[in-house]
Amino acid sequence: MQRHALADASTPFAERARTGWRYPMRGAAPITIGAVTLFESLAFLPITGFRLLVVVLGWIAIYTYAFECLRRSADGYADPPEIAVHAEDKTSVALILIQLTGNAIGVLAPIFLGVPGLLVSLAFAFVLPVMTMSLTFDGVGAALNPATWVAAIGRFGGAYLVLFAVMLASSLLQAAAQYAMKDHGPTFFGTLGYYLVANYLTVYNFHLMGALIHHRHEALGYRPESQAIAEAIEPDDDMALLAHVNLIARDDVPAATDILTERLREGLAPAALHARYRELLRAQGRQQELLVHGQIWIAALVAGREPRRALGVVQDCLDVDPSFLPDDTITCGPLADTAAHGGMTRLALHLALGYLRTWPADMGAPHYGLLALRMHERLGQVAEAAALGRRLLAEHPEHPLAADIEALLASLAAKPKVRT
Repeated sequence: MQRHALADASTPFAERARTGWRYPMRGAAPITIGAVTLFESLAFLPITGFRLLVVVLGWIAIYTYAFECLRRSADGYADPPEIAVHAEDKTSVALILIQLTGNAIGVLAPIFLGVPGLLVSLAFAFVLPVMTMSLTFDGVGAALNPATWVAAIGRFGGAYLVLFAVMLASSLLQAAAQYAMKDHGPTFFGTLGYYLVANYLTVYNFHLMGALIHHRHEALGYRPESQAIAEAIEPDDDMALLAHVNLIARDDVPAATDILTERLREGLAPAALHARYRELLRAQGRQQELLVHGQIWIAALVAGREPRRALGVVQDCLDVDPSFLPDDTITCGPLADTAAHGGMTRLALHLALGYLRTWPADMGAPHYGLLALRMHERLGQVAEAAALGRRLLAEHPEHPLAADIEALLASLAAKPKVRT
């Protein structure tokens, strides 16, 4: 099977823009650019109307190929395509019409409208790339919808400004080439050189548009073809293992559980394996093992900066054992903070009180005592908050947080008593 070089979507887009200058010089691209340029040289033949026809056909040919480069780059392939395989579909026709309109506006607006026309040209130049890219990931109708442009530019983020700056620089370079080669250079070779530069820059710009789609494909909801093919040919080992476990579990749940136990002992594993493991343990009523696994997975999630998911595992363990608590200060403390900031007041209170009870001499105990005090207040448990506050002041009278605790106690005392 033929192997294709793949691009890394995590590569910063600025780096793709810098190294992308080599793209039109790889694979079939230089041959295509050269062939189109030589075809455009036929415009010098002194045949009435023939020059215009050659220029239009050459223009269509290079844009059709460039759009295929955009598609290939968006799908994660590092090298240019051999041919434009989608040359007959409606998106290619729409591309030609959009580019024709864009170029016409860019030339005619300043002529007829002066300075305002120049602003119109610049505005159209800004949205022309996103219109072109929208043909790939949203289709023809969406590419003509201004709401799509705004949403797409927002999803591209600052990288779109980099793309626009590069394409603007390319336009200035193409204009300079026209001035130096076509307008003031040797008639035949100067024009030929200009066509070569223009075609090269067209392929480069369209490659960058595809590279930006590939770089931001997750935000766009676009699935690169190379990723789908790679997954089909070489499925993820863990996902294949999960499918095998599900098959075994139909007849032998303990055996399926043992397979996952061995895999989880090896180290990092995707969430799907952990979740399925817990399902199998729960189905067998193996409560203690659920709690042990919970401690291990919670610690791994906190270390991996996934505190929200870790809180979900904590809650799952609390359903098994209401007294459950993460078994380390570096796990329990951050989760208490995350729960408090996320509005999970009762869970934050449980974790903070558990921290204070389990590690009373730890340097973080006053902080989580104050956090528990605030959660009591948030729940309207004034008496519990006041008792906890007085205890904290008695145990840590010189701690820097003592002033905060005293202020909170004062605010609690100032609250009107609710008669029952």
